[in-house]
Amino acid sequence: MPSPSSSLVVDDELLLVQLTRFKCGSYVVGYTLHHLVADGHAMATTMVAFGQATRGIAVDPVPLFFAPRNPPRVEFEHRGAEFKLPGTEKACGGSNVSGDEVVVHRVRFTRALMSSLKSMASPPAGAQRRQYSTVQCVVAHLWRCITAARRLGGREVTVARVAMDGRARLRHPPAVPQEYVGNVVLWARPAATVAELAAEKPLGHAADLVARTVERMDGRYFRSFIGFAGSGAVEAEGLAPTADAAKMVLSPGVEVYSLLGFSFRDIDFGSGVPFFHMRGFVAEEGLVFLVPSLSGDGSVYAYVNLFRRDIDMFKDCCYSMLTEADSRL
Repeated sequence: MPSPSSSLVVDDELLLVQLTRFKCGSYVVGYTLHHLVADGHAMATTMVAFGQATRGIAVDPVPLFFAPRNPPRVEFEHRGAEFKLPGTEKACGGSNVSGDEVVVHRVRFTRALMSSLKSMASPPAGAQRRQYSTVQCVVAHLWRCITAARRLGGREVTVARVAMDGRARLRHPPAVPQEYVGNVVLWARPAATVAELAAEKPLGHAADLVARTVERMDGRYFRSFIGFAGSGAVEAEGLAPTADAAKMVLSPGVEVYSLLGFSFRDIDFGSGVPFFHMRGFVAEEGLVFLVPSLSGDGSVYAYVNLFRRDIDMFKDCCYSMLTEADSRL
C-alpha cells in the first residue's frame, strides 16, 4: 500500500494496454498498471470490467473506492517494516554480484502435489500444532529451495516478503469490498537464517514461520498502517517506503505474490475465456509469482526469478522434494 507521501514521476503512465492481433484470428492483450495506484486484485477487477464494457454489457460488480476510518489509530510499529530511514537498509552481500542474467523458471504444482506437500509440512490430525494452508506450504517449499540454490552463508538471514491482500482482512466497518480498486497490499515477513531454513529444519518449520507471520497481518494491523501512513510521521521523520522499485536483486530475501483467487477466468473481450494468462517479465532476482492454471484443473504455476547460475541447483532442490511428495500419492 503506498503512503500518502508517495509521488509519481510526471512521465509515469498509470495504465498501459496493448492489443496485438494475429492473422489466425487470435489476439493478445498486454496490460500494466502503476503499483502506487492499484494492486493485482484491482487490476484483475479492472480488466473484467474492461471486458464487460467492450461487450456492451453492464459492469458488475462496479469497482469501488474506500475511505479509511476517522480518526485514524496506530496500534503497531511500522518503522522498520513498511517504512525505513533512507540509507539504513543493509547493502547487498558479495554473493549478489551483478552481470549475471535473471531468468524465469516455471514450476507446475498439480492439485495432488500441493496436497502431498501440505501433508509433508503439516502436523498429523489432532496434534496441538496448527494446520498450514496449501499456499503456505508451497511458499515455504520455494523459499527453502531458492535459499539453497543461492549458496549463501549459513548465518545470513533471509526474509520472505509475502504479499497480503487486505480485502479479506478489512471486514469490519468500514469494510473494504472485493471490488475495491486501489492498493491494499502489505507484506508479511517471515525470517530465518540460511542454515535453519535450508538444512537444519524440515519443511514444516518453514511453513510454520510463514503461517505465524501471515496470521499477525490481520485487520487491526492494516488499519494501523493506514493510520500511521496518514499521521504525518512519515514526512516529519523523513521515512521512505521499504518497497524499493529500483532494487533488482533481492537476495538473500524473496518476494512472493499470489495471484490465486483473482478473476482472470472472467476476463472476456467477446471471444470467451482467455486461453492463457501470465505476468510480464521483470528482471528482478528473487521474485516469485503464483498463478492459477486457466484449465480449471486446480493446478498452480510458480514463476521463479533467479540468476541463471542458480537455476540448476534450484531445480534439483525443488523437483527432488516434489518427487518425494509424488511418491507418497
